[in-house]
Amino acid sequence: MKIVFAATGEIAVPLLEALNEAKLVSLVLTAPDAPGKRGKSLIPSPVKVKALELGLDVYQPDTIRKEARTHIASYCADTLLSFCYGKIFGPRFLSLFSETFNVHPSLLPLHRGPSPIYQAIRDCDRNTGIALQRIAEGVDEGDLFGVLPVALDGTETEESLSRKVAALVPSFVLPILLDENRKAYPQTGEATYTSFVSKDDGRIDFTKSAEMIHAQIRSCSPWPKAYAMLMESPLYLTGVWGSGFSIEKADVPEKAGTIVGLEKGKGLKIALKDGYIYINRVLPPMKKEMDAFSFVNGRRDVIGSILS
Repeated sequence: MKIVFAATGEIAVPLLEALNEAKLVSLVLTAPDAPGKRGKSLIPSPVKVKALELGLDVYQPDTIRKEARTHIASYCADTLLSFCYGKIFGPRFLSLFSETFNVHPSLLPLHRGPSPIYQAIRDCDRNTGIALQRIAEGVDEGDLFGVLPVALDGTETEESLSRKVAALVPSFVLPILLDENRKAYPQTGEATYTSFVSKDDGRIDFTKSAEMIHAQIRSCSPWPKAYAMLMESPLYLTGVWGSGFSIEKADVPEKAGTIVGLEKGKGLKIALKDGYIYINRVLPPMKKEMDAFSFVNGRRDVIGSILS
């Protein structure tokens, strides 16, 4: 097996390392270097950094057209494996390979598309998973080679769940790749689709339930960060205490969004329409991220204020 590994994000790095250790990688296909936060210098993808560290060939085309197809074909690879690459493959490109695989971190056909980890948390799912599928022309519509279920406990953030998935992928994927008797089977059930996450997805709607807002805060960590308005300025809620699955339902006398108090070991107690959540980390305007107690020490007036 000679693999072209198409990947960009940090989540794919452990799989790249495992493929390299098994001496399966012919070429690493990854996104072009992108501008950094201030746009002054170009930043390579995490996959490119690791690939160069491992001494692997790297190719970064803007689009996969004739020139790119010709270059990739020169490696005579028989297999395409993609994971968090960020581009759609056309039929001419896919025809270069005798077998194609895509790693998708969801229980397909649930959460097809670009943001499955974010969506699983945002939707308060109790379970998610990792799927290995054949690449199809439709978005994540390909037949499955296998699915690894992953239980959720309601404390996961987008960042922590991505790390967990990244660690599980190599031991799940490699045995299937190396199994000459592997078989694919169709996806079953109703498909759902995700979209790209935007900054607007961080804005909290206080008409939602406590469980849903708890999930939103976690799904938006580390980006785009959930936020609400406090005294006409945005306050980013970057950490939430406990599990979103164990929030006690309660009759709440305070208006939703009220900062009721500060509880030791938990953080800012926030009233919502059907219960309370506790915010343990915040990012105020023009300041660094801090724990809730440091925030209140500098802003005694926030207790009793209403987030909107």
